[in-house]
Amino acid sequence: MRILSALLLVACLVASNQNLSAKDEKKKPANELAAFAGGVVYALPRTGIHIEVEVVQEQLIHGPYFAYAQKYLGINNAAKADEENWTITNIGMETYGEPDPNAVYRATGIIATLLSLTDDGVLLGINSDVKQAESKLVTNVFPLRQAIPDNIWSDVSMHSFLSEKDTIKRAGSNFKSFEEKAAEAANDILKLRKRKALTLAAKYDKLPPDGEAYKVMVTELDRIIDNYLSLFIGKTITKKYKHSFNVVPDGKSGKGLVAFRFSPNAGVLPESNVSGKPIMLEIEPNAEMKQKIDATGAGEGTTKGIYYRVPVLAQARLLNGSDVLAQAKIAVAQFGTITALPDGLLNGEYSIQFHPATGAISKIGTN
Repeated sequence: MRILSALLLVACLVASNQNLSAKDEKKKPANELAAFAGGVVYALPRTGIHIEVEVVQEQLIHGPYFAYAQKYLGINNAAKADEENWTITNIGMETYGEPDPNAVYRATGIIATLLSLTDDGVLLGINSDVKQAESKLVTNVFPLRQAIPDNIWSDVSMHSFLSEKDTIKRAGSNFKSFEEKAAEAANDILKLRKRKALTLAAKYDKLPPDGEAYKVMVTELDRIIDNYLSLFIGKTITKKYKHSFNVVPDGKSGKGLVAFRFSPNAGVLPESNVSGKPIMLEIEPNAEMKQKIDATGAGEGTTKGIYYRVPVLAQARLLNGSDVLAQAKIAVAQFGTITALPDGLLNGEYSIQFHPATGAISKIGTN
């Protein structure tokens, strides 16, 4: 029995030592793990500019009685034909990142097991639990334009179109001429204006019992007057549209970039439609900052294979000819410098996070 007990004790000690060895193996630092065969391919980001454009379309539909506007109402220059005008009312710019095909690398060894990449393979972090932000950017959006309603003037007269007063018994009587209908409409406008003036001057014996009813009555008079006046001067339909564009500078030149095209008569157009005037995106990197970065020796070091970008601050402008539509200072990756991470940061003791749009280091911590 003593021999059996001794054998069982030895077996328990051996098993316990094996478990402790396994736990110690799991706790080994990154620099003691086996090398990762084959390596991991990653890309550095290049910076794109996402442009949001808001435009307003104004469609002037000429009135059916435009020819008599001056004769009966004294209105000159009434629209004789339909017109369409577009105006840029707002422009916004923001940056985003995408893989740069000219900055693709392979990480080998232990460090390859510690990389965090975006869905499209851009380096996002090292030895860090980084979550990729959800991208909401879309490119080259041209919303469908709404059609003009068919019944712009649903009510063109308060009076019968027949020249006879008894329109029921005298069916088949002659219709009034177009000018006669215009004269009637003009007369109605003048009567309504007079009624409104008398109402505002409180000349009627019976006024509405409260101020709200008084306001409703005046508003309704204005609506009726405007509807009949549009028969002479036309009616304007206003619509608002939003367009989105992505532009990516190549990093060599920030000039000659066509963001989109614009025509006052047709609105926002694709870059390929030469009927519109080009709206240019101009990127002007800070040359002094670039020189300072290069003077530090960035890009000349050696490393185990992990690179990142030092972006350059640049002035971005959207130009319509010589007119500046929008401008902003942004950091652009491809105008900067690619340099190596110090080997001392790659031993598994540090966590590093990178900016997804510029590739710059955004945070260094210890684990």
